[in-house]
Amino acid sequence: MRKSIEASDNGFVNNNNLNLAEVLNDRSIDAIIAIDSKCKVIAWNKAAELLYKTKKSEANSVSLLQLIPGLKEDKETVAAINNALSGQKSFVPASKQFAHRRHSENHFIPLTDDNGNVKGVMNIVHDVAHRIKAEQQLQYLNDELENRVRQLQITSDELASFTFITSSKIKEPIRQIYTGIEHLIKVEAGRLSDSGKATFRRMQSSLNRMDLLLDDVLSIAQISILQKPETEVDLTQLVNEVCNEIKSKAEKKVEISVGELCIIPGHKNYLHTLFYNLLDNAIKFNENDIALVKLTCKKVMLNENSHADLEEYFKVTITDNGVGFHETEKEKIFTMFETLHPRGKYKGSGMGLAIARKIMGAHNGFITAESTPGEGSCFHCFFPVNEN
Repeated sequence: MRKSIEASDNGFVNNNNLNLAEVLNDRSIDAIIAIDSKCKVIAWNKAAELLYKTKKSEANSVSLLQLIPGLKEDKETVAAINNALSGQKSFVPASKQFAHRRHSENHFIPLTDDNGNVKGVMNIVHDVAHRIKAEQQLQYLNDELENRVRQLQITSDELASFTFITSSKIKEPIRQIYTGIEHLIKVEAGRLSDSGKATFRRMQSSLNRMDLLLDDVLSIAQISILQKPETEVDLTQLVNEVCNEIKSKAEKKVEISVGELCIIPGHKNYLHTLFYNLLDNAIKFNENDIALVKLTCKKVMLNENSHADLEEYFKVTITDNGVGFHETEKEKIFTMFETLHPRGKYKGSGMGLAIARKIMGAHNGFITAESTPGEGSCFHCFFPVNEN
């Protein structure tokens, strides 16, 4: 072997570097093989001995096609060797089709003399068994995850369908009971005492609250299965539409200032619900003669210590001069059916802010709140910038 490497007509290594080259080759974790132009082995390191179970002395001067079972039938590898002999580097990936490269990938590099003439080929065989095992494990986990996601989607769809059907079935008898009570009050007005009439009105009020609650429960179920938003929504235009609705129904004087907001991909109907709930709360939980509400928007960068998934967001802030709440309650207010005030003082189901958080989550964003009792509140809606 040494004579083959040192031969003056190949120019692979000189005498001074021979020992070092052999040491480096034998220390390599990759199998390193060199063949001459006739495909006969002229170098074979220890890793090659272990991989192919053939000693260096047995491999020397033997055709590589004879040493490795199945290599002759491996057209891809044979073509790679020929390409390297013609001066081109080649790569052959691992393949289950052939035993000799089931867990190995091969690099074929031309070996040239000082004049650039190709005298042979170096074959570096890299063991990728660990990587293949990791890829297989990752594929298994991906398959499991996809299966779980499909099951979750089916369950979510079934739950949404169940909620819709149940809500619809319940709402119909509620309407019938309400109408029946109204009919009784009108037809039997002369026979009913004032106390009886008041009782019926309270029953109607309770039915209205139940109807509103069913609407909110249905909204929560539908928001949970929203697909990726595809429509571009101009929040400035949308919020102005909401403001007109709010003002027309308000029982007090309302002043709403809307700055230049942003355009985002989203579900327009649910974004309408989001801002309607937030503006309605700003006016409802307000004991001033004039309810003042202000909406602003700016781009912000959030640091990695925040609970945001991304860095850049549109931050839409709704500020009011309402009754406010304690800082310790800023998470509690987003809980379903949670109310901070005595029941009956303010109308509502206690679902508005829970719905708002759901809608923000469906748009890959989030909502936060800050407030001081008696000084008003600020709600911050964070929408991702350049969300694809």
